[in-house]
Amino acid sequence: MMHRAYWALLLGGLSAAATAEGTATAEEMFRVENKVFIGAAKEPQVRSTTIFYQGVVYDYLEDPAEVTVFDKARGRFVLLDPQRRIKTELTTARVEDFSERLRQWAHEQSDPLLNFHADPHFSETVDEATGELVFDSPRVVYRVSAVEAGSEAVASRYREFSDWYGRLNTMLNPGARPPFPRMLVSRSLEQREQIPRAVELTLRPRDILSRPISARSEHLLIRRLLESDRNRMAETDRFMAMFEAVDFVDYQRRLGNESR
Repeated sequence: MMHRAYWALLLGGLSAAATAEGTATAEEMFRVENKVFIGAAKEPQVRSTTIFYQGVVYDYLEDPAEVTVFDKARGRFVLLDPQRRIKTELTTARVEDFSERLRQWAHEQSDPLLNFHADPHFSETVDEATGELVFDSPRVVYRVSAVEAGSEAVASRYREFSDWYGRLNTMLNPGARPPFPRMLVSRSLEQREQIPRAVELTLRPRDILSRPISARSEHLLIRRLLESDRNRMAETDRFMAMFEAVDFVDYQRRLGNESR
């Protein structure tokens, strides 16, 4: 799935409805609008909206439409295909096990880039001209423009979802590299109580005659939810109750057939 592959390129404590809406804090309710660009493209290849609400995260891809619900308290991801009205569920334990096995596999390969993704290390600096955080290595470079999260809780919630979503993408995209370099970047941002506004990833080739591979993402933090956000989440909850449940392999197969 190409839309997932774009996310995987960049991505390489959430409890389920634990509080009543009337007592929910601002840290439990916010939205992030996302765009992903490949190379020098002017138009985004991917648009999505991620809603954080009382410990559950709802992520909505626009085209093709797909919803991911992350519910850490229940230890699960739920993937929903609104067009086919099907859903599948993956436990966080299964997702974590897959990413760790991928780490071990990458560590055993002869490719230096895969070795790096298994055990990443960056030099972290600040670009004095732009104010960007630069995470540099011989093969992988992240440049990050960040904004203040507003609280430690927001930074922590965003980082945790980003980490888990990165792990999930290794399962959704066969051939995806391990997500551990991006997880290091996210950890650094959390320690600064920031979230990314823009992220640029560059993969440097071994061959000096080859062009680097690049992608970038933009993220807009919106600190309050709209009524339309609440309606969207309520509809998703109804879909989770109504849609036919299928196993993960069948879900992937049906989604893949539609993309061709």
